[in-house]
Order: sequence, then structure tokens, then C-alpha cells
Amino acid sequence: MTHFDFKEWADLYQVDPAAFEQRREAVLEGYVASVDPEHRLALEQTLFKIRMIRQRSKSPLQSAMESSKLMWESFGKLREQVQKLEQELSPAPLKQNGLRLIDSNFTTDVETYVEQSEPAANLARIIPFTASGKRAH
Repeated sequence: MTHFDFKEWADLYQVDPAAFEQRREAVLEGYVASVDPEHRLALEQTLFKIRMIRQRSKSPLQSAMESSKLMWESFGKLREQVQKLEQELSPAPLKQNGLRLIDSNFTTDVETYVEQSEPAANLARIIPFTASGKRAH
């Protein structure tokens, strides 16, 4: 179904609720049939859950509320999976140690590091720490 005319559906429901339900079911079944087979089972299961909610609900409002709850639970699970992927794909944060950040790949053996790169005088810089304009001890 590419076009949805709310007024047409509302009018059909007012005139013939049984025809409305038949048409609604036909549209749902047609959509399920159009989905790739690998996703069809999950869609059929979700549709079954919604049908059961509608069947056991005492009112259309209760049915809508329970269906909405089902949707938000599904959304929550999806969000958890997205967060896991984001954590797996993001670089590890630098560890904080006092006033400086330490790269986890940095070796603490300064002699090994100095041998691998440049002279020690170029590796470190002293930054005086002051508080309220006075030099700290």
C-alpha cells in the first residue's frame, strides 16, 4: 500500500467495521508477504503478539497502550545493541591519572621509550602548577 487515505478508512469503519477488519488484515498480510523471507518470521511473530494483545484487551485504548509498550521494549533492545556497537567501534578513552592523561599504549619504561624515539630532553616539559597566582610546593 503506497497511499493511505485516513478518511476512507475511517468512513469504512463507521459504515462496516467487519469490512474494515477484513481490509486491514488483507493489507497486513500483503505487506508481510512482500518482506524478504529472512525478515518475514520476525514480522509474523510481532504481528501475532499484536493480535493477541488486541484479543485480550478490554478496550481499544488498552490495546493501543500495550502495543505501544511492546514497541518501546523493542526500541530499548535496539538501543542497547546500538550502544554496544558504538562501544566496540569507538577508540578506548585515555586513562586519567592525577593532572595528566596517560595513553594506554605508552610504555612506562622511559629508557626503552627514549631509545625508540628522541632524546629525553625533548620528551618532557615541566609546567609549574600554581594556585591563586602563588607557586605550589
